[in-house]
Amino acid sequence: MQQNEQRQALASPATTHAHLAVEESNERESSPMDWLTSRHLPNPWKIGLLVEEYFNNIHSLRCFAFIHRPSFLQKLDTEISKKYQKHALLHIICALGAQFYALSYSENVSPLPSRFVLLAGNEWAKVAQRLILERLDTVTIENLMAAVLLYDYAVRMGNFANAFMFSGLITRMTQALQINLEYNTDLLCQNSDVGPSITARESRRRLMWSCYVMDAFVGSGVDQLTLVDEKDMKIQLPCNERNFIQQIPCLTETLDPGNRLKFLVGDQGGTMILPNMGIMAYFIRHISIRKRVLRYIKHLGDAMVPWDPKSEFAILDADCRAWYESLPASLQFTPSAIYIRKDSSQLGALCVLHCAHFQTICDLYRLGAPALYKLRAAFDFPPEQQDFLRHLQQVLFDAAKTLATIIGEVAEHGTRMLADSWLPTITYDSCRIMVYHLTQILDYRTEETKTAMMQTLPLLRSNIRALNSMASLSGIAASLSSAAETMLDRSGIGSEVIAQNSVPDDPYQSMGDENPSESLPGTPVQSAPDYVLNPLSIFRMARKSVPERHEPEKAGTSSASNSARPESCADVDQSTSGHVDRNPTTEACNEPELGHASLEELQTLFMSDLGWAWQPADTAVGSGIEGAGLLPWAGGYPVGQGEPWLPVFPFSQQS
Repeated sequence: MQQNEQRQALASPATTHAHLAVEESNERESSPMDWLTSRHLPNPWKIGLLVEEYFNNIHSLRCFAFIHRPSFLQKLDTEISKKYQKHALLHIICALGAQFYALSYSENVSPLPSRFVLLAGNEWAKVAQRLILERLDTVTIENLMAAVLLYDYAVRMGNFANAFMFSGLITRMTQALQINLEYNTDLLCQNSDVGPSITARESRRRLMWSCYVMDAFVGSGVDQLTLVDEKDMKIQLPCNERNFIQQIPCLTETLDPGNRLKFLVGDQGGTMILPNMGIMAYFIRHISIRKRVLRYIKHLGDAMVPWDPKSEFAILDADCRAWYESLPASLQFTPSAIYIRKDSSQLGALCVLHCAHFQTICDLYRLGAPALYKLRAAFDFPPEQQDFLRHLQQVLFDAAKTLATIIGEVAEHGTRMLADSWLPTITYDSCRIMVYHLTQILDYRTEETKTAMMQTLPLLRSNIRALNSMASLSGIAASLSSAAETMLDRSGIGSEVIAQNSVPDDPYQSMGDENPSESLPGTPVQSAPDYVLNPLSIFRMARKSVPERHEPEKAGTSSASNSARPESCADVDQSTSGHVDRNPTTEACNEPELGHASLEELQTLFMSDLGWAWQPADTAVGSGIEGAGLLPWAGGYPVGQGEPWLPVFPFSQQS
């Protein structure tokens, strides 16, 4: 209790860092922030500060709120000891909290390089990963939580190969633990003597949904890359944060709106189910729609023409809009909701919730811009459907502008509100769409287009500023910022000369390179997922770092043998115009622990052709287990083990 009061008294970032500056001045350190680069966790008081930063900035994003904050902090204050150095979950929480701690110091006390902020706590993340990999046979809820956070940390660092491999480990852990099933049918915990507590059950439920969302991001609509199937998600959606924090048992709906778990009988829960769902539940529902949208885009060859009222496009469009209209007033992007969510440390989550919707609208309406996205099996729009085509293009443009508006408004409340690792990609895509529409769709000679350019230019510059600010929290943001600036400069928007002969999807083609790689003509005998995925998707970025990757569709071309060649430091340091790029990622050659892509890699990705349509067989796996409860061999919920959302600091004999 005393430690808790002390932490609250020092809640102000400026006060906190001033206190630490005095404390650290007595230690032999070159900088008061050097302790954030140590291999060992700091003293308990500093750990408490890092944990607070984690809960205030990461916990509410997407579906990471699977740790019961009050219980965790209580455990941290009462049972911490030297043995915490062996616990992966605490290490990765501190690693994530360290970035925001350094950011606060940089903003309130003394400026720090964005690279230092990004790498703060990096050594603790390495320890967390080592602890998990050294004990792969120890499949626990706590280790799964750590693995999920390590996955996001790897994406944040731009280490996409690491993230991709961790995603596979995570799905196997969920299968071993069988947390895709409710522990039993007593959802309201009326018999408290059987099974985990109320909080433990909700914690497991939230953790499984987090894994579902992660799998959806990695899969990007490609069946072969998707390992978690909706039909195996036999748990209800997460409850709202109030019920979780206050340990109130409640019922919620399932993934399908209006539905409950089948084993619930009668009017159990009544009409009070919908208010029990919070921001996480609505985000999960949107991700299920997004999965269908991305899969549709990758199978256009089998789809009906989009202007047919019964087409897959029409159904998906209606589902997207129905989801958006289902948002309660508290989750709408209004001035009052912005300040309410900011007060509860959920503004970042609200931002991502709405950005996810408009990003999915962009992905669905990309049918109107096949050249921008290099769509395979793109539709030919007959003369009588030109109005429909213009409608697609306008909605795509409007969605991109809305994304820029949302991101710009949230950025005014501080960089930490843009902490989600998905936002840099969303922001960059917004820029590409706006530039494409202004330079390729509209007639630049008309006054209407010139007016549209003047209205859109501030949004483009706002996106670039946001990407620059994200560089402290995302390894790829600086590269995307440089790419967006190059694209804007070359487009000529805001000047009298508008570039009409280059598509912004490929704004970085090297000088004199007039013969980009091409796939062999005809239908390929084999193909890989790379060629239907966004160049910034996790799988494609992960494949970039695999030196022996197989590229079946490029076999036999002159460029294929060079495509897997790792870039040298000289390659990374040079931009397409030949000068040394100002991007801070050019310093990464001497620091292999930071795996984010360089501007040169992004150029190569966007120059490459996406190849042939790839339609693999459905390889998604599920549990296939109909029995209730957890499997005995999965560890279940052993008597004597602490609550699974809490750090169990003392070692067991197996340690």
